[in-house]
Amino acid sequence: MSSKEPALNLLRERYSDTFALTRHNDKQVHLFLIKVGLWSLVWTFTPRDFGSDAVEIWQVLDRVENTLKNGDPEFLAKLDAAVAKANERIKNKVDEFSMS
Repeated sequence: MSSKEPALNLLRERYSDTFALTRHNDKQVHLFLIKVGLWSLVWTFTPRDFGSDAVEIWQVLDRVENTLKNGDPEFLAKLDAAVAKANERIKNKVDEFSMS
């Protein structure tokens, strides 16, 4: 099992959706929700989130895994809200194109 699977599996278990991480540069890692072939941005992690000069995917994976396992209630509430908004954006796009 790769080191990223636990965090992504925990996200899938909690939200019943598929997620992906992409690294934009050393200053941003993006968490996306993937549904019906559409990607919706959930969160952009920056060095400020980790008190460092750069952000790495492994840092994001560790934070997500620790939050979902051990419960950082403040970040978990923000993550829940961000995932709900990402789902809503996808739903709106599906509805928009279904009406066409």
